[in-house]
Amino acid sequence: MPIFPPAAKLTSMKKPTHYPGMPNEANPFPMISLVIPFEAKMHKQDGLFNLLTSAADKAEKELTSKYDEERVRPLIIKLRHLIAGISCSKDEKSLCILVSTTTEKLYYFTPTKILQNQFPSSLK
Repeated sequence: MPIFPPAAKLTSMKKPTHYPGMPNEANPFPMISLVIPFEAKMHKQDGLFNLLTSAADKAEKELTSKYDEERVRPLIIKLRHLIAGISCSKDEKSLCILVSTTTEKLYYFTPTKILQNQFPSSLK
């Protein structure tokens, strides 16, 4: 008696045309993710605001080229509202802003020290 059952007959995979209600894109909803590494001008509020608004303008152009205006507008409003609430800090922190139709998040990342390889003294 075989341990494994006999192999089933292979059928061809269904194509997207077999599912007419299914969207063609993997994610049909627009999202914005901005990762902004720390720069020296982020110590001043004006510099931080200019940096964030230019990143938001770039994201808006990219989204409007891919999606309808009515889908993008709520995200841009959320992003602009989130940017208006960010204040500069004395710490050297990078920023990550995530905005989708259901959520808006702001993450701060502190810099890490550069790790150096520690070789045994016999290899030096």
